[in-house]
Amino acid sequence: MLTSNSKDKERSLSFLCCWYLGRRRVAMLLLLSLAFVVFVLGSYTINKESSNSPNIHQSIETIEFGINQTPLSRELSSFYTGDSNNDQTTRGSDVDIIHPPPSLPSHHPCDSFSFPPPPPPGLRRPGPRPCPVCYLSPEEALVHMPKHQFESPVLKNLTFIHEESPVKHEEGQGGSEFGGYPSLEDRTNSFDIKESMTVHCGFVKGTKPGHQTGFDIDEDILPEMDQFHEVIVASAIFGKYDLIQEPVNISEMARKNIPFYMFVDEETHSYLKNTSSYTEDNKRVGLWRIIVAHNVPYTDARRNGKIPKLLLHRLFPNVRYSIWVDAKLQLVVDPYQILERFLWRTNSSLAISKHYRRFDVFVEAEANKAARKYDNASIDYQVEFYKKEGLTPYTDAKLPITSDVPEGCTIIREHIPITNLFTCVWFNEVDRFTSRDQLSFAVARDKIREKVDWSINMFLDCERRNFVKQVYHRDVLMNMKPPRASSSKVLPEPLPLPRGKPVGGRANTGKKSPGQRGKRRHRKVSAGGRNMR
Repeated sequence: MLTSNSKDKERSLSFLCCWYLGRRRVAMLLLLSLAFVVFVLGSYTINKESSNSPNIHQSIETIEFGINQTPLSRELSSFYTGDSNNDQTTRGSDVDIIHPPPSLPSHHPCDSFSFPPPPPPGLRRPGPRPCPVCYLSPEEALVHMPKHQFESPVLKNLTFIHEESPVKHEEGQGGSEFGGYPSLEDRTNSFDIKESMTVHCGFVKGTKPGHQTGFDIDEDILPEMDQFHEVIVASAIFGKYDLIQEPVNISEMARKNIPFYMFVDEETHSYLKNTSSYTEDNKRVGLWRIIVAHNVPYTDARRNGKIPKLLLHRLFPNVRYSIWVDAKLQLVVDPYQILERFLWRTNSSLAISKHYRRFDVFVEAEANKAARKYDNASIDYQVEFYKKEGLTPYTDAKLPITSDVPEGCTIIREHIPITNLFTCVWFNEVDRFTSRDQLSFAVARDKIREKVDWSINMFLDCERRNFVKQVYHRDVLMNMKPPRASSSKVLPEPLPLPRGKPVGGRANTGKKSPGQRGKRRHRKVSAGGRNMR
């Protein structure tokens, strides 16, 4: 029989054992929790390092803005959810579960790219400048090309009016035979978006665009323009207004697969034959394939330039993507990188930059008049017409639209029915009113947006200046004084003049003349100088 002391010792030992085992369990739980935390942190570090890919290309003065970031954008979704036999999609009762292939990251490499802080006030350069943009390499950008076409909202089938003898329907109506003189009723109907539509879109005469339509193309080039291309780059010079700018930083892959087309009129064609490497045998200047347009429909060279700018889908009916670049610009970034950044990454079918300073049509009209871009009466008539239709000055009420005025010298787009319709009706406005396409852009865009859920990626103008370099028009370059020749010979310092000796008929007394008293002398300070105020 155990004594009371033995029982107490036995209880103490039991308590100690339970306490010891309890502490071991707590310690094991703590160790497991610590291991789990280490595992999570390790995975985050690996993902972070993989997202900061060394293959991200940042061109000089270039950045990704948070407003356009999409962690899993359309191009990845469409790539993962195709209809081919290699699709990796598990279908549930209500949703589709996407299993991305291991070759593509779940987050875009540029997601962590942020806009740098502005420079100090004393170091800021005046005027519009490029800003940083995050590009993928051309090879990585091509991987992100969408597998399927962007879905055109509502409009699925777009055809164009053909009429051999177009006539004006209204007294005083603007327009041209080339455009077909669409009536106001035709104009209204072109904004009534339906599944199938037939609209005016230039080239109303002849059998096909470029053949007996006005803006006629040489017969030997027309078959080439009918070929399928994933991407083309296009530009135009009419009235020998610009000099051809050779694109730079173009990858071998793009040089091989992307044709560069330069439209010129006969006047520019003659100028090229006498001043460049162009010959009738190769019909090229550098990367540019020269296409001569005959019988151009307008006397205004700039209005003729709007034909290839806005109607590329008619000239190249089997092209998927196009990049338009005004001839005053030099392309300095690979086309695949541009498409990935401004279309595919942002889930867009058309992209154009905002004007760097103006965002209101009424302000833009006054600026055009002040700069004598077009006759004032025609500008006033166009703006008053839009005002009667309901156009109002831009306000924050239009958000998320951030501007009504584009810097329209570059257009990046996918050729689908809704974007083709937009550029058709935009061209019709240019044909009916003035050739200043900045004035009609917002009207064409907003009338389509009233009917369908579709938007345009209007990116910052400083981003545009990152992938194109602006040069002077030819007439400005021709009138520029040649740079002063540098000389290695050092000229001696002139001898100082004695006080009071006339210099240029005036006495150098060292004193201010009566006309100089009370005036401040301003010293010109170069941009970026330390003494700028």
